[in-house]
Amino acid sequence: MEKVRKIADTVTHKISLIGVIGLLVQMLLTTIDIILKLVSTARIPGSSELVEFIMVVVMFIAGFAMTQMDEGHVRVDMFVNKFKPKARCVTNGIIEAIVTVFSGILSVKAIQMVGTYISNGSHTSVLVIPYWVIELLIAIGFILLTLTFLLRTIEFFIEIKDAKPIETL
Repeated sequence: MEKVRKIADTVTHKISLIGVIGLLVQMLLTTIDIILKLVSTARIPGSSELVEFIMVVVMFIAGFAMTQMDEGHVRVDMFVNKFKPKARCVTNGIIEAIVTVFSGILSVKAIQMVGTYISNGSHTSVLVIPYWVIELLIAIGFILLTLTFLLRTIEFFIEIKDAKPIETL
């Protein structure tokens, strides 16, 4: 399981670099567009659309799965942490399994939306970027998130045999 976790960590962190680059491009694009607006009447065509699309890339491709791998999502487990170690692992595993199922459903629906956008031929108004491209990125993000939830679910159930009490301050 350690090897799988290490591979998943490596993949999500490498993919998160796309988000860092996207965030940098987003900030530069916005800054340049504002400067152009202040010094002349020129604007970067479609800058708002590009910033919105880059935001999708940053959140779905880079943010969600990496945050889950780093255990950075907020958890309210003040009750669960009071359980006995094995009961805590089982409860966390069940909760994570439920979240995995819902994330999987969102992944399937996002993939179906890609097909819908392809068949409709929908695109943005200024840059004429097809919506299916962005929906595909969302689908990839949800698939990565689902895989990280699944990995965490398996880890909780494996941890049952070696569960230890939580240290309190």
